[in-house]
Amino acid sequence: MDRIRLRDGVPLAQHIAATAAVLFYQRGIAVVGVDLIAARAGVSKRTVYRHFPTKDELVAAALLHGPFVVFPKDGAPHQRLLGAFDALVAFVEDPAYRGCPYINAAVELTNPRHPARAIVQQQADRRRRWFKRRLDEMAHPQAELIAEELDILFDGALANSTKRQSSTPAHAARAAAERVIELRPLAQAVPV
Repeated sequence: MDRIRLRDGVPLAQHIAATAAVLFYQRGIAVVGVDLIAARAGVSKRTVYRHFPTKDELVAAALLHGPFVVFPKDGAPHQRLLGAFDALVAFVEDPAYRGCPYINAAVELTNPRHPARAIVQQQADRRRRWFKRRLDEMAHPQAELIAEELDILFDGALANSTKRQSSTPAHAARAAAERVIELRPLAQAVPV
């Protein structure tokens, strides 16, 4: 079905989902209708529904188009872990930051069977596994527990940065992540 491509080679369904992702992120899922998405994507409403039979399916597809915190792909595991928190700081300091798209979706979509809820869960699991893989690469003695702690720090920083409209929680989470990874006592931590 997705044989139709735009001039730049992007499949039409992907273009529609990416357009929806921007609108949902800027305005919220509930208030953005298919008419607006179609208009912004430069397609008819019928075309949107041909690719996404329900708005719920479109919301799920849109979550795969970001915005994202981009984790580092290179470097030693320790550097990559801390680099993820550096990327988090940059993400929340972006003037377009309006919260974590996954947290925002989880708050708006209360039906546990909504297809986007599965995407939210998959992304959270994926991030936690990424943390654990880096810790395993470091032969960290408590990789499973520390991966969970890093994930909590990460989500907490996203939520608090949104709530407080400040990057201070993200900076604090980065400092805490360093202590957690290195198992340093709090008294030895570098002040924020």
